Amino acid sequence: MESDDLGDIVEECRRILDDSMSILTDVEFEADSAKEDVVRPSMTKSDLVDMAHDVADSVKIKKAESAFVRRHFDSSSI
Repeated sequence: MESDDLGDIVEECRRILDDSMSILTDVEFEADSAKEDVVRPSMTKSDLVDMAHDVADSVKIKKAESAFVRRHFDSSSI
């Protein structure tokens, strides 16, 4: 009878250990995922300034194109 009790206790300990390992694995995964979610800038400030200038130049070009097309259609309708 004591053998059955000991077997039950060992089985219960095994289940507790399995559950604990599962929980610890989930915690480890969440901790690793949180590290990956951190945003690290890959550009320097000068890269960002250059990009801002490129965007500004692009906007100027688009406005110039729009003005050219508008003048073209205004002059052709006369």
